[in-house]
Amino acid sequence: MKLDAHVHTHYSGMTTIWPLSLIMRESYNTPERVYRLAKARGMDLVAITDHDTITGALTLADRPDVIVGCEVTAGFPGQVVKAHLGVLDITAAQFAQIERRRHDVAQLMPYLYEEGIFTIINHVASQVNGRLTPDHIAALLPWVDAFEVINGSRLPSQNRTATALSEATDKTAIAGSDSHTGRGIGHTYTVVDGATSRAEFMRGLRAGRGPAEGSHGSEFTMASDMLRFAARFYEERADHLVQHPLDWRRHAFILCGLGALPLLTLPLVGAMVHFIEEARFNRSLLFDLVARPASSLRARRLPEAA
Repeated sequence: MKLDAHVHTHYSGMTTIWPLSLIMRESYNTPERVYRLAKARGMDLVAITDHDTITGALTLADRPDVIVGCEVTAGFPGQVVKAHLGVLDITAAQFAQIERRRHDVAQLMPYLYEEGIFTIINHVASQVNGRLTPDHIAALLPWVDAFEVINGSRLPSQNRTATALSEATDKTAIAGSDSHTGRGIGHTYTVVDGATSRAEFMRGLRAGRGPAEGSHGSEFTMASDMLRFAARFYEERADHLVQHPLDWRRHAFILCGLGALPLLTLPLVGAMVHFIEEARFNRSLLFDLVARPASSLRARRLPEAA
């Protein structure tokens, strides 16, 4: 069975990039669109893993081939660093406890472990986490099951770093598209051979039987996604104008948006700059990791980094 283990919908809220956070969503996918695309692209199971909510996933939770998941933003108190943790196959009651604890990893991680919740460190070599260090990674390791070793929105070099960490620490390898648009859904995925149901698939993941397969990201895939974001943004604003034709604010938004159309040539430049910085961070993290053996990563306990 195949699963794209990392997908977002509009339930992820507004983008965290200021000032776009004032007007633009993190994703314009609907849960139903994610489901339809994933199935059309050969996924046997479908997961929704929005940022810090399971509202979107619950709209499909009655289907036997849907896994309720979440990308949890886990905080290290007193630090700007956040860890992005993928959790799969959770209940509403478990999510309520996760939400209550997620601002302090010292409270969150033991809970996830005790509940037996399958937990993944997502895009470990990306700055979107706020520059995780080996100490942060080591603090999380005793409590997690897997690394996301192929993230469909990250560079191959970043995914190789995650793969090396997975192999050095004997953690399960997971793959997901991290798709915020429709483009990448189902092109990066985790396989559990022999599984015939959601329960068997999850048991296979816990047993480490999850080879990661599929596409990596690049400057061009990010630029493509940025253009898709812009298109969906304009589509949403046009819908609002049709629904409220006499609201002058809707007209102003459309006029300002049309005036900004020449700026749509910038996504490729922005993607290239972003990935230059991502590659630099990946190299810096690699240097720090090489300076300490895998055994010392396993030895570090959570309270020291928290």
